[in-house]
Amino acid sequence: MADDRSRAHERLREELADDGVRLPGDGDPSCVDVVAILLHELDLARRPPVFESRQAVFGTMVLTADASLVEGSDLVEVIDLDMPLDQARRFAEGRSTFLVRRVDGGLQLACFRRTIQYEADLVEVQRATGAYIVQRTVMGTPRLVTDIGVIEWNGSRWRMRPSARAHLPALRAAVPESDEAVLMGLLDLAAHWLSPSRIGATFLLDLDPRPHDDHGQDHSASLPSPSLSVTRRHHYPAIFAVIAQTDLATLVSAHGEVTTLSVGLRSSIESEAAVTMTNGMRHRSAARYTWDHDHIVAFVVSEDGPVTLFRHGEPIAVCASDDC
Repeated sequence: MADDRSRAHERLREELADDGVRLPGDGDPSCVDVVAILLHELDLARRPPVFESRQAVFGTMVLTADASLVEGSDLVEVIDLDMPLDQARRFAEGRSTFLVRRVDGGLQLACFRRTIQYEADLVEVQRATGAYIVQRTVMGTPRLVTDIGVIEWNGSRWRMRPSARAHLPALRAAVPESDEAVLMGLLDLAAHWLSPSRIGATFLLDLDPRPHDDHGQDHSASLPSPSLSVTRRHHYPAIFAVIAQTDLATLVSAHGEVTTLSVGLRSSIESEAAVTMTNGMRHRSAARYTWDHDHIVAFVVSEDGPVTLFRHGEPIAVCASDDC
């Protein structure tokens, strides 16, 4: 059985390499144990154990020597486990409870006081703890959350989607006058909330508000927003929920307040001539609007995943996975 597992893990490593994806620490002699654990957990997440015709759901947090989950915090309680690995895994459903595997062989159970099943939640926990998080999603998708992005199986191949934080330096260079917290909030919403859910959206960020500057906007079907901000993490579920049920563009102030939803965008004859692209209407309208209004930048989330920033009519790629 051990030999079968070793062969399966080696095949998985080869698949990842063929798809251009590297596990954290792969090739580093000091990280052999971490890589072995990640291969084991990813293989199980893709081909989970079956009990009474039900595929097991679970999640695992892999901790290196310098990473930790803080016991006694408001978010999580950590319980030591003295049992075989296969038994310990049964307690971890990968939504609120996770198996903790330490590189020294120790096993624990992390019991979170709220559900952390969504990608955005896992990214937040990863940032705070340094843990590598393996999860089989409610849709049966195996994924690994790392400090630089999310590795996931799409049914035919592995792909790596860089995290929002990994894109921040490039965006800061492209939009230096914007508040960093606002950029980070828009990136988080786009990359870790809307994109994984395949929800298309357009955010217009106004860098230099001007009185009565609504030229090119159609408010015939617009929806005013309550006092929500892209800089406040606890507002994200509300923003996510309304955008999932709303078409057209969402307006965001320079300070991050969501002001208006479902705004139509009109383009000038000049921008239509200057900005030509084969992308869909959402991308074309956003690009042309930023060409007409040089104080506006647009974040566009495609229904098939990629996220693109437009400024002065030019696209600046935000999502850099192999599917973008």
